[in-house]
Amino acid sequence: MLSITNKAVIIAQSAAKTRKVSAYNIISIKIASRIFSILLWVCLIQVSSLARAGVPSSGDLISSKPFKSPIINADGQLLIHYMPSIAGGMTRASTLLFVPKKTPSAGGWPIVAWAHGTATGGQKLIAPSLSSMLDGGLTKSGFISHYVFVIQSLVDAGYAVVAPDLEGLGAVASVPEPYFNIASSAQSLISGVIAARHANAHLSTHWAAVGHSEGGHGVLGVEAFTAEVPNLTLECTVAYAPNTSIAATVAALGDSILHSRAPKALNFLASQNFNVGLMATGLRAQSPTFDFGSVMGNDLRQLMPVFVTKGSVKIIGDVTKAIASKTPAVFSGFKANWNTTPEMSAFLTANDPAAMPGFNLRVPALIVQGTADAFVLEPLDAALTSKLIAAGDPVTYHTYQGKDHFTIIPAATPEVLAFLARYLR
Repeated sequence: MLSITNKAVIIAQSAAKTRKVSAYNIISIKIASRIFSILLWVCLIQVSSLARAGVPSSGDLISSKPFKSPIINADGQLLIHYMPSIAGGMTRASTLLFVPKKTPSAGGWPIVAWAHGTATGGQKLIAPSLSSMLDGGLTKSGFISHYVFVIQSLVDAGYAVVAPDLEGLGAVASVPEPYFNIASSAQSLISGVIAARHANAHLSTHWAAVGHSEGGHGVLGVEAFTAEVPNLTLECTVAYAPNTSIAATVAALGDSILHSRAPKALNFLASQNFNVGLMATGLRAQSPTFDFGSVMGNDLRQLMPVFVTKGSVKIIGDVTKAIASKTPAVFSGFKANWNTTPEMSAFLTANDPAAMPGFNLRVPALIVQGTADAFVLEPLDAALTSKLIAAGDPVTYHTYQGKDHFTIIPAATPEVLAFLARYLR
């Protein structure tokens, strides 16, 4: 049996151990608490950083660097930014910004968004920002685009020119070009304007959209998307020879074949197949399972890879050679019902202003067209604009006698500048 003294010693030793353990536990808890606080602080910083960065929005800048054009007399920048993709989410896009080399007015430079025409069906490196004439190589291939002329004219008139590569084109593009997709073209213009205003604090909130051919087609659709940017005011639009009425164009070219001799008939047939091939390329870009065979025969189908690997002039050349090598009567090209197949019919209805039910324009629009245009047929543009004017839309339509798809640009630009001066200040 333990003595009282021994018991006391044992109790004291036990108490001492308990105090040591308790002290150790307290220290451990304090250290753990401190570590937890640090980790929580780090996490909160990361979460806060992510909240500030957020999900990329249309026009958010990725980079901006000087762009020195040997031809355009302006302060230039190459902008890399985000834009909404028809595939969903955001994709990278490239836009050129040209600003006059002088002091801006108090409200900043009014903006003209310039939309280029068809340089390719989908080869991303055939882009305006990558070509010296800002036209994707059209001038180099023999079709003098006059794009430098119109851009310089706009800069000289006191506008900041925003010139995007359409979606899928340019060095940073990572998605197929959705050719003839009017929503995509509109978003290319709008995101380019937003990016330009991020890059240059001296740009106005007032803007206009001007485009040629396929770009003119996109310009006609841009106002449907302006509600997405309520802080910007679209004052007017201008379309040089807008590429519309595709099904009617193919049909009209067929009528021309019937009344033409062999050389011209071959060109008309090539143009028909070129148009259908471009539409099929655009539809495939947004619907990868689309079957080319539903709208064309095997000979044209075998040519489809060139639509996304070559420039427009070379594509037309390849199509023409293929038809000539087999003769027009034997060549298996587009099918007679190409535009009435379910997928193609839906594509045209959604993207061709001439086929869109209830298509209308609410802001002032100027459409100019050459009577000698072999690509965009003047009677068809006249029919579309007559319908709009009859519906009360604020559309002005002027033709230029003897001007073709490209000479319409220098011929009509004085009128275009006067139109812009009326609405865009």
